[in-house]
Amino acid sequence: MTKKNSMGSDVVEGFACKPKELDKNKPIMFSAVQIFICDGHRCQDEKTSDNLADKIREITKELGYDKGENRVKVTRTYCNGACRFKKFAYVYKNANTANFTPEQSFSAWKRVHEWTDCQWKELIISLVEGREPESLKNFRVEDKIYKE
Repeated sequence: MTKKNSMGSDVVEGFACKPKELDKNKPIMFSAVQIFICDGHRCQDEKTSDNLADKIREITKELGYDKGENRVKVTRTYCNGACRFKKFAYVYKNANTANFTPEQSFSAWKRVHEWTDCQWKELIISLVEGREPESLKNFRVEDKIYKE
């Protein structure tokens, strides 16, 4: 049986979602929230070598946020340039979604390799609902411009 991606296309063997046939007329799937996760080899050691992006995708699917108007897209970046935090994530919220506020359009999160499934669920649900995840405040990276 051929694996299908969320857009209904047959997937290349060995890939999670890469379509066998490129259809340039298919639209890019809408996402309410996009999480960019550093999941590359530079951030990994024996304790953090799991595939975090895939884990977050599974949690998103479990919550029912893998499609529809509240879809959360998870993108593996391999390097976000914040190695001092080990695995790092930054999040953008689509301005065309319910519960959008400019203050929550961007957030950055450190040491996400330490998070439990419950913490990831809290972040994802909070982002979709447009509120601050209370128990994760210590992981939030302050928004500021660094000057030399």
